[in-house]
Amino acid sequence: MKHRVPWFVMSAAMLVALHAGGRGPQATNEPAQVIEVTARKYEFNPAEIRVKKGARVQLKVRALDRTHGMQFSLYPEGANEKGAAGLRLANDQKNWKIEQNQERVVELVADRAGVYPFRCSVFCGFGHKRMKGRIIVEE
Repeated sequence: MKHRVPWFVMSAAMLVALHAGGRGPQATNEPAQVIEVTARKYEFNPAEIRVKKGARVQLKVRALDRTHGMQFSLYPEGANEKGAAGLRLANDQKNWKIEQNQERVVELVADRAGVYPFRCSVFCGFGHKRMKGRIIVEE
């Protein structure tokens, strides 16, 4: 008698295998480097975040004055945007909404050296376009 494995069991097994195979920030066994970031009209503080290649990072982002957003470039400046991204973010999400007085934890792994810009993605006034920062991944 043949035993058939239900499709949902196979699907779940495939997802677990993919997840364990290096997708997502939890793939590295190193403890996360925790960096606190604040967002307020027209600035992130710190606006420049330096991490080592291979580092697992938790950004604890708090919006101080209103709702802001944080959108990341997954490829370093000047790089071809084909192939594997240099930053791996949880759930492949690259855009986060941060409500006023709430903390949002953004987890990432820095796989490739380079400069990765981020910016506010929720309009916050006339200086909104200046509200940017960058993650610098060093060898």
